[in-house]
Amino acid sequence: MDKVRMLIADDHRIVREGLKMILESNPRYTVIGEASTGDELLAKALTIKPDLIVSDLKMPGISIIDSCKMLKEQIPDLKVLILTAFDESEDVFRALESHVDGYIMKDTVPEQILHTMDMVMMGYSCFQSKLQRRRRDEETIAFTEREQEIFQLIVENLSNQEIAERLYISEATVKTHVSSILRKTGQPNRSQAVLYALKKGIVKVPR
Repeated sequence: MDKVRMLIADDHRIVREGLKMILESNPRYTVIGEASTGDELLAKALTIKPDLIVSDLKMPGISIIDSCKMLKEQIPDLKVLILTAFDESEDVFRALESHVDGYIMKDTVPEQILHTMDMVMMGYSCFQSKLQRRRRDEETIAFTEREQEIFQLIVENLSNQEIAERLYISEATVKTHVSSILRKTGQPNRSQAVLYALKKGIVKVPR
């Protein structure tokens, strides 16, 4: 298996050194570059083209949230994982909307950090469950048990066909349930429905 080439970014050297030890404890991962500011991260990423960026959120210079979209346009297979001490809802939702692949806390145990990296490299979006914000002034949406089940699989990035195969139902039945989910959430498409559900805590993020 090819090694996953990583660029790590944090404005504290001691954090980078500790993070590098954790990440390279798994032989699958190797750190090929480090950055201490957002601008340095952007420049190095475009030069060395890593497979995975593991970055702090609040560093001097441009935020990884603001540079993520451009980086992914330049490096199509790039994955971005934010490892931060901050869990403000606005940052989480901006990260979701900027196509960041994962957002977890710095106090997460090393094994969970490595597991999250594995999930991100497999194509999942991983937003730590504690980041599902406290619900405020929200209306209660009554989903059927099947709708809730299908909604969870949508969050896990399964297609209608994959959901049908997983649940042993027809793809047409899945589409009917998806239409009902979109109607109940008032969202125009699956992506917006997922964002809505994560904001409201309706579904769980994949572990």
